[in-house]
Amino acid sequence: MQSQLKILFVDDHVGLRDGMKEMLKSKNPDFNFVCARDYETALEALKNNPDLQIAILDLNLDGKSGLEIIPEIKKINSSISIMIYTMFNDVIHIQNALLNGVQGYVTKDATIDEVALAITTISKGNSYYNKAATEIMQSLLTKKGRANDIANDLSYLFENYKDLSAKEREIFILLSQNMEIIDIARKLGKSEKTVINQRTAVYSKLDIKDRHDLLEKAKLLGLIYDK
Repeated sequence: MQSQLKILFVDDHVGLRDGMKEMLKSKNPDFNFVCARDYETALEALKNNPDLQIAILDLNLDGKSGLEIIPEIKKINSSISIMIYTMFNDVIHIQNALLNGVQGYVTKDATIDEVALAITTISKGNSYYNKAATEIMQSLLTKKGRANDIANDLSYLFENYKDLSAKEREIFILLSQNMEIIDIARKLGKSEKTVINQRTAVYSKLDIKDRHDLLEKAKLLGLIYDK
């Protein structure tokens, strides 16, 4: 008898999450899902289920990047495989996921059969990328030197982002949403001077040159997406 494959499925849309779980179990009865609605409950589930083998992550939940949580997941379970399941198939997000060492990348327009195949493939120690991710990966491999530069730049950005305080992250996210200082101050109940000082700290820590640069770094961090 084949042993069950224990999978963490993280998505904030309960209907999609539960529907996918049931459809995938109908494809493979050995799939055993533990579900989480956000990254906090995902980390708790990992602590309570040390036998989890695969984590399926959306790229954005409550303004947080799925790539940002990967190191936290690995601290709890260093052997777990990561599969991204997202609606985004653009170069930036696929590239960032690949450079963060995920084992799988599947978009939400994939058939249930392809998602089940991806999970099974990853469970055997292999990787599975959808067509768009495969093309990006091949492009990176043909430009290895550039890929290494990108990886180093991303690593530097992620490390600096982690050094932001909770308040500075909040300011950064609101700025990335094109909010003005006066509106942020009103929303947070702070003085404009306080918000300006925190913005200055964010710009300094992330080496941000201007608003355009801020938006580009927010995209790289997976905090905002092109429409």
